[in-house]
Amino acid sequence: MSLLTDKTPPQAAIRRYHQHSKHHPGRFAPGPGYMDWDNQPDPFRRYVGAPQVLLELAADRLTTSYAALFDPVGTVPPAPMDGRGVAALFELALGLSAWKAYMEVRWALRCNPSSGNLHPTEGYAILPDIPAPDQSITPDIKAGVYHYQSHDHLLEQRQAVLASSSKAWHEALGRGAFLVGLSSVHWRESWKYGDRAYRYCRLNEGHAVAVFRMAAAALGWKVEVLTAPGDDEIARLLGLDLFDQGGEKHGGIVQGNHDSQSDVAPEAEHPDLLLCIRCPSEDRSGQEPLISKLTDALQSDRWEGVPNRLSEHHALAWPVVEEAADQAWKPSTKTEVKALVSSPPLLKLECRKSAAKLIRQRRSAQRYDGKGGLSMSALFRMLDALLPRHECPPWDMFSWPARLHPVLMIHRVQGMVPGLYALPRRPEALSVLQKGMDRSLLWKKVSSAPLHLPLYLLRQEDVQDFSRMVSCQQEIAADGAFSLGMVAEFDAGLAQGPWGYRNLFWEAGALGQILYLEAEAAGIRGTGIGCYFDDLFHQALGIQGETLQSLYHFTVGVALEDNRLQTDPPYAHLANRF
Repeated sequence: MSLLTDKTPPQAAIRRYHQHSKHHPGRFAPGPGYMDWDNQPDPFRRYVGAPQVLLELAADRLTTSYAALFDPVGTVPPAPMDGRGVAALFELALGLSAWKAYMEVRWALRCNPSSGNLHPTEGYAILPDIPAPDQSITPDIKAGVYHYQSHDHLLEQRQAVLASSSKAWHEALGRGAFLVGLSSVHWRESWKYGDRAYRYCRLNEGHAVAVFRMAAAALGWKVEVLTAPGDDEIARLLGLDLFDQGGEKHGGIVQGNHDSQSDVAPEAEHPDLLLCIRCPSEDRSGQEPLISKLTDALQSDRWEGVPNRLSEHHALAWPVVEEAADQAWKPSTKTEVKALVSSPPLLKLECRKSAAKLIRQRRSAQRYDGKGGLSMSALFRMLDALLPRHECPPWDMFSWPARLHPVLMIHRVQGMVPGLYALPRRPEALSVLQKGMDRSLLWKKVSSAPLHLPLYLLRQEDVQDFSRMVSCQQEIAADGAFSLGMVAEFDAGLAQGPWGYRNLFWEAGALGQILYLEAEAAGIRGTGIGCYFDDLFHQALGIQGETLQSLYHFTVGVALEDNRLQTDPPYAHLANRF
């Protein structure tokens, strides 16, 4: 199936993709319908032949508490921007968090959650010269472009900056700053989820962006999502626009150089976004990195390493996913002016765990006990952490206004009646939601909530059966303390261009990441729900048209552990190295 005709504008094509990729009762979005285990994608991309920089396991050295992550910038003393800091950042953002095993099957978990544990997101570092810390296995790191390989916790050098270009490179980055680039391998998701994979890849990126921000906060560093670079610029900077006579180039996306052991090109990587990481004690200028100057400093014929093939062959192709990626391809734009949002200080948290420990202990619950609930104060803290504050992570890294608003299905929260609730995340959104939903909804402010927390009761009723049904009949949506759908201001998000579709999902993924961490801090567990009946949820709220759309569901509760599974430390397989 094609979403396009010769006259289909990109924004119309993205809207068509969104409708096409919805699940409905009795009719799911097009997908494989079975698990082709023989071709399950390798979860680890490697650049074969690229020089490697070994990183130390540095996260355990960080003493920052999880509660301190939300303090104003400057409260946590900034760590030096050296090899140890870079190692800790990537370990907590994209590194392994544990190994699980059941009988003969073994798989890795990571700090950044992923739908189906498939991990389409790849990470890159665009670094200045980084000094080696004292008493570390990590050496001096030469300025250049690196791929982070999480299985072995190392950087693969894709290109080193020549001495003749070093001054221009460092000036373009700015003092006390470096970049993180994120890309997606769509095949990893479409192998299991088919046409819905484009959505899931964007959600994964949102989770990754948020966990980078929280990891940086543990180091006392700042993060900014760069809004000006276009996808072509990002592809050139990360080396993703390369191909040889045997590869294919599609919409600016590399289909890969040939694997030396295969006649087939490696799977494509889609350039997604750039993050600027800043050390406040070293970066006084606030200068935005000059991406064009960085790419000018790179040598087009000096890229190192060949990307590994992730599956032997692809039994099914999912062209709709790549069509959506092409239509949402972002051009270079002006830098967006950051919206400054001020709110009262975040509600206090009782958790005293270190940020590193809590980030690494995050798991997706598989089942809830159907009995345990949540205190009202714990719910209020969790929801308060979702409100944007211009000096509070992770929302301080986004320039666009909050456009996603949780609609909660509360089952077991002490002191609160079961029912539908809404949390408009900015004042102006209240009227947008009220106009876009059923006029019979109550919109009664929850009087027990703190004055600054805009929590509204929409309908008082038992919503367990509805929560289960709308989440593709998954029991986990009804057995927890609450579940929710993230309702987006869809038309407003697409107003800037079709690439705004990605921004909405990034925001949804960031909301999910904070819910994950806040659930862990409260002693319970969360899990993202990608399978839900979009329009069935809309109908219950009276949503018509595309002014509002739900983009992600989530549930929180008391998890049941599967004692059949064996759990091992994340880097036990590298014991000899450390």
